[in-house]
Amino acid sequence: MQSLPTRTRRALLGAPKETEQIRGLTLPKRAALPIFGADGFSAIAYAPDEIMMVLALAGSAGLVMSPWVGVGVAVTLLLVIGTYRYNIRDVAASGGDYHVVSDRLGPRTGAAAGASLLFDFVLTVAVSVSSASSYVTTLIPVLAGHRVVVAVLLVVALTLIYVRGLHFKGRIALLPALLFVLCLVAVLGIGIIESWFGALDAAPSAGFHVRPETAESNSLTGFGLLLLVARSFSSGAVTLTGVESVSNSVRFFRAPKARNAAYSLVAMGLSTAVALVGILYLADASGAVVTLDSSQLVINGHAMTEDYPQMPVLAQVAQAVTGHNILLGVFLASTVLFLLLAPAAAYAGFPILASTMAEKGYLPVHFRARSNRSLYANGELVLGAATVVVVLAFRADVNDLIQLYVVGVLFSMSLTQAAVFLSRHQEIRVVLARLPRRRLLRDQVVTMIGLVATVLATVVVLVTKLAQGAWVTVLVVGFLTLATLAIKKHYTTIDQELAVKQKNPLKALPSRVHAMVVVPRLRKPALRALAYARATRPSTIEGLVLNVDEAETRKIRQLWDKYEVPVPLTILASPFRDPVTPVVEHVREVRKASPRDVVIVYVPEYVLEHWWDKFLHHRSGSKIAAALRREPGVVTAMVPWRLGHEDEEKLS
Repeated sequence: MQSLPTRTRRALLGAPKETEQIRGLTLPKRAALPIFGADGFSAIAYAPDEIMMVLALAGSAGLVMSPWVGVGVAVTLLLVIGTYRYNIRDVAASGGDYHVVSDRLGPRTGAAAGASLLFDFVLTVAVSVSSASSYVTTLIPVLAGHRVVVAVLLVVALTLIYVRGLHFKGRIALLPALLFVLCLVAVLGIGIIESWFGALDAAPSAGFHVRPETAESNSLTGFGLLLLVARSFSSGAVTLTGVESVSNSVRFFRAPKARNAAYSLVAMGLSTAVALVGILYLADASGAVVTLDSSQLVINGHAMTEDYPQMPVLAQVAQAVTGHNILLGVFLASTVLFLLLAPAAAYAGFPILASTMAEKGYLPVHFRARSNRSLYANGELVLGAATVVVVLAFRADVNDLIQLYVVGVLFSMSLTQAAVFLSRHQEIRVVLARLPRRRLLRDQVVTMIGLVATVLATVVVLVTKLAQGAWVTVLVVGFLTLATLAIKKHYTTIDQELAVKQKNPLKALPSRVHAMVVVPRLRKPALRALAYARATRPSTIEGLVLNVDEAETRKIRQLWDKYEVPVPLTILASPFRDPVTPVVEHVREVRKASPRDVVIVYVPEYVLEHWWDKFLHHRSGSKIAAALRREPGVVTAMVPWRLGHEDEEKLS
């Protein structure tokens, strides 16, 4: 797990462009690849399950097609990565996918892309920890019934680690990734050789027969077959999710940034494609099965119950190759560690993207780096809290989360490809030199292929997954987009209203200033408020007494005369013992008589020594100040008196 050093996190509080030049922020390829490529490569821990679960709807016969669907997913992945490799310079130059879309397709489209990316970061963490919890319960069977609790605890642990700023040096960060890759290469290599010589053991689920879910899904011909394969492909398309993680993390690579990021992207894509096909091949060879519903599994004529725990496909393949021994435990432990490394890009990218959108006015100012010294901590806490909500809502079910995840990723990738394509088309129109124009045309053709591939994949996923849960992503991204646009409109309206439009803004001064001092009791805080009001030399000044209690009002008038307070006293009737309405109505009468005048209302208040003291006092002054805050031409001045600091108050 890798987080940014403390000095780097502090330096990130500057402008986004400045972050690229921060010393110590960039990482070499050997460290950046496992950190930011883990999101994509870790998909092999759950993508085979998603492909096989859908095919299993047609029964055991449908699982035969899983390696071929894996090949289709791998080809699509390599195609998209090949096109992204040509676009990564444009993405890097602009500062990330959000900047590319916002600058080249317009701010509204950029808001949609930003909303999609923010939700994708949440789903990245949710999918990774949910998958990790599945492997934890496989490694420790006693936790099988507590998978949701394990996932939530993992989210909390990751969030605390990143909030605390814990980070590892490059060679230490490589250890979880290196351990997992070595174990995976050994499992795939030995397993493929054993399958060639017929020595591969059977998977733990090889003895199960998978019955079709419905009579309609039992059809493996015509439209039924096409729909089944399309749904399986859509589930396997989760392997494409890591492309954005690398392209949006170019700033963290050492120079030459774009080239190193492109190499890392290709390396991640090739390794993911090969591993995915290899795992599905060994799953087929070892007879491993996995289903959406455990009741589809039948052994000796008896169906399993719905709560029957199923091992992930990768774990079954590993057990078929290594056996049920300590080697399997090491492999499962390395898988868990690698899955927990995958959210690193999300924890690094979420605060930066939120800050960028806040700088443009599409998110609350609390996310702005320049106005929030706890940018990273707040962003990571928001990410962690949102992830916990999603994990609890979907009960850490990886299959349900995948339906949400794929749609958002493909949507934002399509927008990025479209933005690069349109901007390059405009550039081609003005470039006349042969060699530069030929190079641009070549890149444009590649981009067009990638755009067509991502758009088609998005359409397929929407058509096949909309009813299975993809509608949630459409709804959430749509809501977040409208929310960001509403926030932008709010800030724009305020800027327009508060903008100085006069040549001499100080020319139109108020005619007079009326000072009013609220006097709940004639004690030291009230006397201080009266003294402050007189010191400002207003045009008029008066003390306001609320006649809530006749006896208390008489006492105030007696003390007023006794101490010869040189301020006129106004007694306001309060028949319903309301301390707010009489003051507001009196202020409105004064404003109505002299609209150009300014009214300043001084309200004495206690500054309590302990937080629990507030339950022992009325706090009516705060209510009056809150009510007057909305009145035009009225200024409220709170005059504090600190309880428990008598000596200091005398000096003031």
